[in-house]
Amino acid sequence: MKKEVENKWVIILGCLLLFCVQFIANMVTVALPTIASDFHLTAEMLNAINLVFLITSVSLMLPFGKYVSKHGIGKYLKCSIVLMIAGLLLSACSTDINTLLISRVLQGVATAIINGAMYVIVTIQLPSDKLGYALGIMGSCGYVGLCLSNTVSGMVVYYLSWRAVFLILIPVYLITLFILIRLNKEWHTEDVNEIDYVGSILYALFMGLFLYGIVKLDNQNILVLILSIIILAIFLRFEKNRQYPVYDLRLLKNFKYVLGNYSAFVMYFMTFIASYILNLYLQNVLGYDARFTGLFLLATPLVVVFVSSFAGKLSDRRDERIISSVALTFILADVVILFFMDCLPLYVLLIACIFQGIGHGLFSSPNNRFVLTIVDERDLSDASTMLSTSKDVGKSVSLSLFSIILGFVLGTSNTLKGNAPLFLASSKIMLAIVIFLGFSSIILLVLSKVKDNPS
Repeated sequence: MKKEVENKWVIILGCLLLFCVQFIANMVTVALPTIASDFHLTAEMLNAINLVFLITSVSLMLPFGKYVSKHGIGKYLKCSIVLMIAGLLLSACSTDINTLLISRVLQGVATAIINGAMYVIVTIQLPSDKLGYALGIMGSCGYVGLCLSNTVSGMVVYYLSWRAVFLILIPVYLITLFILIRLNKEWHTEDVNEIDYVGSILYALFMGLFLYGIVKLDNQNILVLILSIIILAIFLRFEKNRQYPVYDLRLLKNFKYVLGNYSAFVMYFMTFIASYILNLYLQNVLGYDARFTGLFLLATPLVVVFVSSFAGKLSDRRDERIISSVALTFILADVVILFFMDCLPLYVLLIACIFQGIGHGLFSSPNNRFVLTIVDERDLSDASTMLSTSKDVGKSVSLSLFSIILGFVLGTSNTLKGNAPLFLASSKIMLAIVIFLGFSSIILLVLSKVKDNPS
C-alpha cells in the first residue's frame, strides 16, 4: 500500500476512533432517566454509570499510552476494539445495575488504550506538515461525536430501548478493526526505552482514588482523598529520579503547555455538565421524552460541523489563544443562559445550544495545535495523552462535583423524580462554579497573549 493511501486510512481511522471515544463518553446521558426507572436507581447510582467509565478511562490512559507505544500500538488497538465490543454487548444484556457497571468498566479500559494510541499513530504516520490538518479533522469528528451522542441516543431510546444505545457503535468499531487489518502495519515509539511500571501503578492509583474520593464527601471518601494526595506526593518524588518516567514532569514547567491543558480541562468541564444538566431538565422537570430531548440537543452538533470546518484554517492566521478565548466566551454565554433556564422560554435554551456549538467548533483544532506544537517532537506521546487526560478529567470532575451537590441538596430523598425545585437549586450551584472556571480560563489565555505581545 502506498504511503499516501496509508496516510488517508490512518486519518480516517483516527477520525472514527475519536468520534467513538467522545460519543461513548456521553451517549448514556439521555438514557439515564429510563435506566433509573428500570433498575429503580438513586441519583447517586445513576451518576455512577458515567463515573465508573470515566474514572477507569482516565486512570489507565497515561500508563497504557507508554506501554502500548513500546510493545506495538496496532495489536493492542485491535485488542481494545474487541474488548470494547464485548463491553457494549454486556451493557445491552445487563439485567441489573452491577452488571451494567462492570460493562462500563470494560468500556473504560478499552477507551484508555484507544486514547493512548490514536494520537500517537497519527503523529508517527503523518509528516509534520500534515499533522495539524489531521489533528484538526480528528478534533472536529470528536466534537461531533460528543454532541451528536445526545440526539442519536435519544432517538434510539424512544423508538427502541436504552439497551439498543450500546449497540449502535458496534458497526463503527468493526469498521475500525477492518481498517487496522487492512493496513496490516505496526507502530512503535522509538523513544520509549523502558516502561516505568511502578510509576504507572502509582499514577493509576492516585487518579482512580482521587476521582472516586470526590464523588461523595463523607468520612470514608475524605480518607480516600487524603490517601490519593499521599500517593501523588510519592509519585512526584519517585518520577523525579527516573530516567524514563511514565510522564515527563519537566513539561509542566512550560506555562503555555499547562495553560493549554487547563483550557481543555475547563472547556470539557463546562460543556459536559451543561449538556448533562440541560438533558435532565428537559426530561425530569419539563417532562419531554428522550426523542424530543435528543432532537432539541441536535442544534449543538449541527453548529459544530459548520463552525469547525473553518476553525483549523483560522488558527493558521490568528493566535490559538485568542480563538480559544472567543470559543470559551460562547460556551460561557451558554452556561449563563442555563443558569436562568427555569425562567426562560424554550427557544432561548435552543440559542444556548447554538452558542455551545459555536464554542465547540472554534475550540478544538486551535487548542490541540497550541498544546501539541509547544512541545518537542519526542514529547508528542506524553503531550497528546495528557491532553486527552485533561479533557476526560474535566468531564469526570464536573460529574463528580455535581453528584456531591445533588447528594447534599436532595438529602435523604436522593432521587430526581418529583424533586424539580431541589434539582434546579443543585444545578444553579453547579453552573455558578462552571461560570467561575470559564472566566478564569479566558482571563489566563488573554493575559498569556498580552504578556507575549506587551505592545
